Amino acid sequence: MTDTPAEPRPHCDDPDDPHDHTGHDHPPTGADLVRDLVKGLSIQALLIPALAIVMLVAILPFAPTTPVPLLLGIGLGALQLVSLVATSLFVARTRRQLAVNPGLVAVRSVLEEVLRIAAVLLALVLWPADIRSELGVWVGAGCALVWIVLATAQTVATRRRIAEPGDWSEEAISTLLSQRVGAREAVVMRLLDVLGTVMFQLGATVLVILSPVLAVGTAVLSIGTGLSTLVLQRRPPAERSRTPWAYMPVALGALTLALAVLGLLSL
Repeated sequence: MTDTPAEPRPHCDDPDDPHDHTGHDHPPTGADLVRDLVKGLSIQALLIPALAIVMLVAILPFAPTTPVPLLLGIGLGALQLVSLVATSLFVARTRRQLAVNPGLVAVRSVLEEVLRIAAVLLALVLWPADIRSELGVWVGAGCALVWIVLATAQTVATRRRIAEPGDWSEEAISTLLSQRVGAREAVVMRLLDVLGTVMFQLGATVLVILSPVLAVGTAVLSIGTGLSTLVLQRRPPAERSRTPWAYMPVALGALTLALAVLGLLSL
């Protein structure tokens, strides 16, 4: 008489099995992370330009007599970008510890607000017949467009480098895996960062053109955004999205825009 093999029982359905095999989430592999990042960055590369379209449509009711103030705003954003690159190069060539120094954040913020004051005063001189608030909206929108273009270019470049096998891609993926940072988390946090920048640039320019004295307040808000980023960098990467500091830039951007809207409504 031969023994028939016993029918195998699914281990997850065995009531006598002391181990709980349900709900186990296995960490993603490198291939999974690459696939998710490429997909997420592709969506992000579409959403960021869409943000620019939404912004331009929203400011159409505040159109001045000429669209040239938009170009002035683009020039302001370009100068802000140049100042950022210049200070970064200075830090890289002198003392890299300055990159996480709150003093450098304050210097950058004050420099950006000085450039903003110069831009809005120039707008008032060039177009004295236009409504002050309308000029501020369009100069701010032009400045925000520069950062949107930069963010889009960075997203496209990152997506291409992640998708192509190479040392940079392997190092980036291994870093994300070791730090337990998911693709969705990285993409969402980047989108919130861009949204916060757009709202701040638009709101801050309107506030400054309504009253140049308010540049002190916008500088404080800008410094607060930079300091929150420094605090966030000291947190473990896997915990950054779960701390309130991760959402401070977008919150301060929303606050700046809300104050600008209140200023416009009070006119």
